[in-house]
Amino acid sequence: MSGVDLTDEQRKLRKKIEGLLKLLKDELRAESTLSWSEKQYIYSEMAKAAHELHMSLEHKPKHSCYMIENRGVDPEDIEFYCHIHPVEDLLAYLDDTKANDLEDQTLGHVFKFRVYSHKWGQKATYHLTRNIDGWFCEFKTHNEQGDKSGYPILYKIFNDDAISYPHDLPRFMGWLWTQACEKGLSHSDVQKALEDLADWVSHCERCVPRGIFRGFK
Repeated sequence: MSGVDLTDEQRKLRKKIEGLLKLLKDELRAESTLSWSEKQYIYSEMAKAAHELHMSLEHKPKHSCYMIENRGVDPEDIEFYCHIHPVEDLLAYLDDTKANDLEDQTLGHVFKFRVYSHKWGQKATYHLTRNIDGWFCEFKTHNEQGDKSGYPILYKIFNDDAISYPHDLPRFMGWLWTQACEKGLSHSDVQKALEDLADWVSHCERCVPRGIFRGFK
């Protein structure tokens, strides 16, 4: 483990950041005792100090792609550090320059999502490409971008083909996308998780009441 050698001035900034961060984390654990304006002031001061420290380092701190995407601004923008998590990452980097090296391994990867359909009488294969915006879905004539939950395209196809699917499927799809980024899941990890979700959809579809309900839409 290799950390960053700080100058006296940089160590003062780190100490200030750690103190402000502790105030905010203590506030989260207990009932609120600070006013909204007081908390905003602390966030602002922490962001200023973290930004100053970041910019003073010869080799700029690395942050995970998920953290950068989640903040919506570049790490060299002062607003980037106006939040607890990127500040925690900065401190982790100072202790170990490889702390934030976990990479998103599956952006641009194509996955198979095989779902049973009563309409087709067999399993149909959807191709899902995991990209920065979510899941790009390809199935027959459909080639459209969905968000991280697969909405709206994946569920539009299901509805068009009268495929029943679990109510919570969008939430699980979104969680999987985020886990793949945060934990650097491998292709096989994501594929296996999607197979589990596809089996869930297939089970739901197979359990749809038939008989008199065959004409129901």
